[in-house]
Amino acid sequence: MSYQVLARKWRPTDFSEVVGQEHVVKALSNALDQNKIHQAYVLSGTRGVGKTTIARILSKSLNCEEGLDSKPCHKCGTCISIAEGSFMDFQEIDAASSRGVDDTKQLLETVMYMPSSSRYKVYLLDEVHMLSPQSFNMLLKTLEEPPEHVIFILATTLPEKIPATVLSRCLQFNLKNLTPSQLSDRIRVILKEEDIDFDEGSVLQIARAGRGSLRDCLTITDQAIAYCNGKLTDESISEMLGTLTFDHVIHLMELIINQDAKSLLNKLEEIAQLSIDYMRLMDLILETAQHIAIAQISTESLSDLDSKKEDIISLSSKLSQDDIQILYQVGLLAKRDMDLAPDIASGFEMALLRMLAFLPESTQSELPKKKLKQPESDKEDLASVGGETKQEFVEEDGGEEAEEAEAEAEAEEEEEEGLIQLADLNQSEVVNPIPVEVEVKQELVDEENSESEEKNHSSDSIASSNLNTTNSALLDDLTSKNWNKVFQSLDLDLGTKQLASHCSFLRVDNSIIYLAMPEEKLDIFNGSYRQKLQDSVSSYTKTECNLFFEAREVSEGSPNSLKNIERDRIQNEAKDAIKDDPDVKILMDTLGAKIIDSTIEPREVNE
Repeated sequence: MSYQVLARKWRPTDFSEVVGQEHVVKALSNALDQNKIHQAYVLSGTRGVGKTTIARILSKSLNCEEGLDSKPCHKCGTCISIAEGSFMDFQEIDAASSRGVDDTKQLLETVMYMPSSSRYKVYLLDEVHMLSPQSFNMLLKTLEEPPEHVIFILATTLPEKIPATVLSRCLQFNLKNLTPSQLSDRIRVILKEEDIDFDEGSVLQIARAGRGSLRDCLTITDQAIAYCNGKLTDESISEMLGTLTFDHVIHLMELIINQDAKSLLNKLEEIAQLSIDYMRLMDLILETAQHIAIAQISTESLSDLDSKKEDIISLSSKLSQDDIQILYQVGLLAKRDMDLAPDIASGFEMALLRMLAFLPESTQSELPKKKLKQPESDKEDLASVGGETKQEFVEEDGGEEAEEAEAEAEAEEEEEEGLIQLADLNQSEVVNPIPVEVEVKQELVDEENSESEEKNHSSDSIASSNLNTTNSALLDDLTSKNWNKVFQSLDLDLGTKQLASHCSFLRVDNSIIYLAMPEEKLDIFNGSYRQKLQDSVSSYTKTECNLFFEAREVSEGSPNSLKNIERDRIQNEAKDAIKDDPDVKILMDTLGAKIIDSTIEPREVNE
């Protein structure tokens, strides 16, 4: 006997074996047990979730020789014939190949005949959305009032293509995609029954690759058994699917979080030698980012991850909630645009580098200015020779925290200088007295020198602070109201300016400026155009900033929208001026002239 694939061998034969469709099974089981059978059903859902299987089990339950029940016996001739596909009163029709009017007419002619040896004649129309509109119209009357012995089951992956007049005559059940945990549990049961060795990582990878379809998972499992020679391992499944193991994905995330660009590039070079499916790898990175975001809220929600849990929790402690949202959004947009890159490998590489670039710098570099503590021995040496202590500060860009820290540092410096001078004065009075006149002159000279140095130091600090504050103010003052004015001041070439005029301002977050642009324009506005706009905005604000684009409909505040509004206003004023012109009114009244609005052009005024 030839080998039977797992998807067919392990097809459920009873409602109790159906996985992940409890809402459908419960409704059909109750209807069968209460003998409340509807004349037509619509089963919708993606491929491999159980539409045909449920239709066959329903047909068994309706025609089982042991009686009408939700649990067929699987032993009578009817149950066995349906399982083998040879039952005459259960007809499976492929609507994709029998979609014409003649095919539907031939089908309806057989409806009137009684079943040969069962209670009901069941018609399963698979991919029913492929029927022509005329065929649907021919079915309407029969679906609404079919013979008592006929049951219609319509299966489809696109229920939105079925006319509403057909859907209103049927009970509709939408089958759900199976979750990864449901898929992995089912795969474990089948592999154990098939006596196949496997590890946990291999099962999780197969379940993730199935994307909600049990049939896809079992097909991949068949391939994996052949590829791995009957022993499924995490590494071998990764090679077969063209992905990386979870450890490699975690390593990539750690390099991004630690902002280790050099090591990241080296890792990407290693990945490039493995013939990786970069789209699937990006999915793994996005899934990892999602798990990190969940771990930051509740680690109990990671119970399904098992061995991954500790690594995910460790990564979640290194990122803020805002950071992980930025990583996820960058990954989503990069996945959409990866096909536009010169090659998909370079697109993936730039996506990870963009993630690294958009993460904020290390928290150590964001600390406010702090005064460097001077050793006590140095203070004593300077005090003994009457010198002045000079404090140093860690420079940082302008801001309120930096100014406050600087002011506190200067106050402490003046206080320390006063104590040192007082100590010097007392010591000089006791150890080495000098004449009063000489002492007064020396004090005046020291005070003048000290004041001049303090003025120079404070003026330099104020100038630096004012410059930094001005730069920050230029960036922080950006709003949707003044964006058009700022945009007009940017130094851009005509092509870039025309495309960028469709941007509307959203918000500023630290040094990141968020802009919105229509999706059709955003597909064109990439590469050098974005870089030119970013460089121009950085030059205008005198601050290194990054631009982040979101695909959405722009508001009326975009430069292009304001330009159109202003153009329409001038055009309307020109039309009104023509209509109010006395000479034009005379021509219209006496000769019946008419104004053609499309020929009116505003007059250009040279100032």
